[in-house]
Amino acid sequence: MDLQNISGVGKVTLKKLKELNIMSIYDMLFTFPRKYEINYLNNIEEKELEKTLILKIEVTSKPKLFYIRKKLTKLTFSAKIENFKFQISIFNREFLTHSINPGEYLVATGKFLKNYNSFSASNIVLFSNFQEGIKPLYNIKEITDYRIRKIIENIIKQDYKITDNLPLFIKRKRNFESIDEIIKKIHLPEKISDVQKAKDRMAYEEFLYFSVRVETIKKLNQRVITPKKNYDITKVKSLIQTLPFELTHDQKSATNDIFKDFNKNTRMNRLLQGDVGSGKTIVSLISAYAIVTSNYQVAILAPTLVLAQQHFQTFKRYLNGIDVKIELLTSEISQLEKKRIAKAVSENKVDIIIGTHSLLQENINFSRLGFVIIDEQQRFGVEQRKVIREKGVNPDILMMTATPIPRTLAISMFENTDVSTIKEKPSDRKNIKTEIIDNDSLEKAFKVIDKEIQNNHQIYVICPLIEKSETRNQISVEEAFKIISKRFKTAKIDILHGKMSDEEKINTLSNFYNNSTDILISTTVVEVGVNVNNATTMLIFNANMFGLSQIHQLRGRVGRNDFSAYCFLMVDNILEESERLEILEETNDGFLISEHDLKLRGPGEVFGSLQSGIPSFKFANIITDENLREMAFEDATEVLKSKDEISKKLVFKVIKSIDSYNLD
Repeated sequence: MDLQNISGVGKVTLKKLKELNIMSIYDMLFTFPRKYEINYLNNIEEKELEKTLILKIEVTSKPKLFYIRKKLTKLTFSAKIENFKFQISIFNREFLTHSINPGEYLVATGKFLKNYNSFSASNIVLFSNFQEGIKPLYNIKEITDYRIRKIIENIIKQDYKITDNLPLFIKRKRNFESIDEIIKKIHLPEKISDVQKAKDRMAYEEFLYFSVRVETIKKLNQRVITPKKNYDITKVKSLIQTLPFELTHDQKSATNDIFKDFNKNTRMNRLLQGDVGSGKTIVSLISAYAIVTSNYQVAILAPTLVLAQQHFQTFKRYLNGIDVKIELLTSEISQLEKKRIAKAVSENKVDIIIGTHSLLQENINFSRLGFVIIDEQQRFGVEQRKVIREKGVNPDILMMTATPIPRTLAISMFENTDVSTIKEKPSDRKNIKTEIIDNDSLEKAFKVIDKEIQNNHQIYVICPLIEKSETRNQISVEEAFKIISKRFKTAKIDILHGKMSDEEKINTLSNFYNNSTDILISTTVVEVGVNVNNATTMLIFNANMFGLSQIHQLRGRVGRNDFSAYCFLMVDNILEESERLEILEETNDGFLISEHDLKLRGPGEVFGSLQSGIPSFKFANIITDENLREMAFEDATEVLKSKDEISKKLVFKVIKSIDSYNLD
């Protein structure tokens, strides 16, 4: 049966569905709810601070509307439940002003935050419009949820059949229902356990496909042969002895892992992960020098000019006095200089070349590329990582990231990749005192900034936008500059953002490095690669716009010495954002934060599904669904061996997709 024959699908709706690439009954059934609204009223006796409650209330006063700033309003009114009286506040609902009248019965969803006198609401509806039960929400552009639900109900009443992608032996082994039953439970759940059961089945299916791909890629990569690297261990030990610090136990362990890989005749494919400031760069430097002593070249790929510059300075500093030729290649370098460097690289007159995306250009050809280091690897796409690999003959690959993930998860995600982890930090690093504040508490952060400037320390102020936006209600670098300049009249303030030229960025950062600037107002361009020991305080405007791991990376710009360090996370609505951000107040452990971030958002959001080569799961969460993930990896081996038709189709589909999907 065609979609146009389903009751509820008129010409206008059909046109809108086709614009969204929903062409068939099958497409419609696989347009799953984005989320479910679970509406069951709470009794006031169930109240607890910080607990989400759905309460039927009686309005006892006219509402008052407060304008906080452009696109941010606050509506407040009095209410009661029987003899229990309290205030209700809600943001950006000025359109409700005339609908809320004394004696009216409403349903408010929200929390009692600090006490039971004030209820912070996230949603308010008329009691007459409130429906109890489980309501799927599709959030489809220009088509109401009600209409989508009716269309799907009408399809499910019809006699249709969906092809099941799970082999029968898997369904029996794991006690999974048929896909037809699952579809009904996803769209028309009677109880929340129906939704969970259906989600588990769909999540497992996603994991199984992923697992078969990973196992297939792993087998392909095991065939890649590369020459052993005959490095000079005496020279390497001499370099380590010249370092002005003792390597941590984790740094030594990671270095040993890498050196063992150099001694194999299969290509190294290692992920080196470590928290902000844990010392990954030194491990990469020692490893790069070892390769140079074996008469091979090293390429170091960094995502930003700032990070490439810092690596260049670090390598020059610690390899000073050693006969190693190091070059820096970035977009800001003149064409004449680029040609000189390209020629030197091709003639084996450069040992280590550090660069941004400029390294990926066709005219950069290596004579003996033996080792590729990709820093902040998740910022490079699969194709970009492939380009740099192919500039050598199966060079060893070291990927580095400061967005750490649990080791068992890393091995699951990068099945053909070995993982080394640096958890220890240098002993002089202090924990960063982090606090979530709202607009009303901004002066608290300003007083700390005052004190730190008086102590000749430096400050970062981070904003989500460069310029003021008419559509987005966030503070831009431009607006922050006005706010900060007005409050800190004698401070030396500068700005930094991605639209500036490379020369402007370098000059701005040089001034900050040289302590010629007190406060640097910036976008996230300082997230990695900026290492100013004298910076002690960071204020992040609209912190709710950033991921947890990203905020942790940003605040890692301070606390890089033995001074006390502070980070203030300013949000407009503490009710909505404090719960997600609270882990940043509780810990400075990047591994815990990253794991929490992955639970909330999934790896596609944290790492970027397109950039990392990690599939974007609709149902599966690679952290919280650990049991389903392990089941799928266990079953993938059976599917690869199986002769049944559904298994063979699954494997064939995987093989066809390998070219566009590479876990590196």
